[in-house]
Amino acid sequence: MTTLTARCSSARSRAVEELAEATAKWGSAVPDDPGITELADQLAYVAGHLPEDLVNRAEAATHLEAAVEHLRAAARLGGLLPVVTLHHLRLALQRERSARRDHARPRHPSGRS
Repeated sequence: MTTLTARCSSARSRAVEELAEATAKWGSAVPDDPGITELADQLAYVAGHLPEDLVNRAEAATHLEAAVEHLRAAARLGGLLPVVTLHHLRLALQRERSARRDHARPRHPSGRS
């Protein structure tokens, strides 16, 4: 295994762990040692079932759907092109974080954001 491949493999594992933790924060039951496709499926479900009381619910769903697309791209690549796979995993993490941080806040009881 080349040094670059080894570094990518380690970073890939960390990214998958972070994505599993992020998916769990959305209330999804994440299995131990989930695969990228499983995470994509779970985030896709979350994106389609966001609570109605979220500020910018549609934008959060859009970010999650983009994360799902990056996860699916990473899953299609499998072990090929590890740098590209890692890139897609990192983009998925960025989009999920954006959905959670910037958009998925509950509305105030008065109905204002």
